[in-house]
Amino acid sequence: MAITNPTAEPRTDTISVVIPSYRSAGVLPDAIDSVLNQTLPVDEIIVVDDGSEDGTEAVCRKYDGHIRYFHQTNQGASSARNAGLAASRGQWLAFLDADDVWEPEKLEIQFAALQQNPEADFVITASLAWSSHEQGYVAYRWNGPLDPKVLRAELLVRNIFTGLCSSLLIRRPAVEAVGGFASGKACEDRRIAIELLEDHRALILPHALVRQRPGPAHWTDPERHRGEMIRLIEDYGALYEELDSTGRLKRRARARVHERSGMHYLENGDLRSAAHDLIRAACLWPFMPNPWRVLINASLGRLRPRRLSKLGA
Repeated sequence: MAITNPTAEPRTDTISVVIPSYRSAGVLPDAIDSVLNQTLPVDEIIVVDDGSEDGTEAVCRKYDGHIRYFHQTNQGASSARNAGLAASRGQWLAFLDADDVWEPEKLEIQFAALQQNPEADFVITASLAWSSHEQGYVAYRWNGPLDPKVLRAELLVRNIFTGLCSSLLIRRPAVEAVGGFASGKACEDRRIAIELLEDHRALILPHALVRQRPGPAHWTDPERHRGEMIRLIEDYGALYEELDSTGRLKRRARARVHERSGMHYLENGDLRSAAHDLIRAACLWPFMPNPWRVLINASLGRLRPRRLSKLGA
């Protein structure tokens, strides 16, 4: 048995990984295995079952001794992340959606960057997202300015950090200072990034270390998605005004909502609803290419169901 020194300083590099899971028993083992296979070992893995009825608990039992399992009534992924945060013991917190996986060196690369930049409070990476059109993974990374004001302004318009909830590695005091994730609200990745960037130092790595796979957590209802994105705009009304009193930033954000909603309807084959949203987007912000591209193709009779995803690329 190991002998501990009671006068030794407590470790400051402990890592807790929180995995929220909802109806994801089929893909959860891949997520867990990707944590266990990290070149930098973690101190604990917490799976929060968000009201699943698909054998998630049985999956976790197979990892006896490696998983701390919690169950809650269905309250959403952000609530599950916060429950895992509250139960965790690590000084550093990492989060991984049950339908995503990490590259083996993900945490090692992040910690190496933090050691070189000890003033940073959190670090995020680029990600690889599955594209049905490409039938493969496409890398998404932020290549713009790193000024926190610029980052917050862009986040008010669109998600510039694809996969943030699965790439984030953060100091406990920082995530607790912003109250964790926005429970009960969508766009939680954008919301927590907006909050963190107000007072906390970020590292943004170009390495694509997360693979996002299509799974149960992905949106299937364009109308609901649009409503949640509009809700974000309403919740941050004061910040829009602070960052841009001309109203252009908010207009861009509203145009983006209608563009994404229109493309979503288009992918579902609902051309009438798609046209309504895309025309609205073009009126709000004429510089967006997707609405014009789709509307021109529609007017020329070129839209066919098999080509919808290609037009939205």
